[in-house]
Amino acid sequence: MPDVPSHPSSSTHDKVLLFDWGGTLMRSMPRWQGTSAGWTREEAIPHAPETLHCLATGWRMGLASNACESDEDPIRASLDTIGIGNLFEHIFTWRSVGSPKPWGPFWSHVLRNLKVAPARVVMVGDDWMGDVWGARQAGLCGVWFNPHSDEVREREGVRTIHDFRSLPDVLADLGF
Repeated sequence: MPDVPSHPSSSTHDKVLLFDWGGTLMRSMPRWQGTSAGWTREEAIPHAPETLHCLATGWRMGLASNACESDEDPIRASLDTIGIGNLFEHIFTWRSVGSPKPWGPFWSHVLRNLKVAPARVVMVGDDWMGDVWGARQAGLCGVWFNPHSDEVREREGVRTIHDFRSLPDVLADLGF
């Protein structure tokens, strides 16, 4: 994997990629087994780690998850198991925000913390309503990750990918 600096500084990047966690970066949500056991290891979605490492040189990255039982440290540790924990500048969860995706208060909190215009943020996720629709309602662009069928949903500010390797091209198609 290429050597990528941890958390690129916000002054060098004016665009942000947000990712859902379970089903988007990892095959499923890691299962919590109590404070002493920590997270179990889950598999990465194929090609996600390599793609994120390639994109990290030009994007700030964050996680936007509906996880309600966990704090940032165990989530980052989970992401470390697939080699991407150091790429995330921000981790936003239902628990930390106090509101779930897809609702406005979640996205308002995210945008306030990112200090970037909504049109400069792209949300990538496998849940059409929770990840893409909600983000779009808040003015973000959305990329629906749909590895389960050939269905494509595209409209202004929204694209579909079936494989992470196509993400860079889709981002370019969205104007980034």
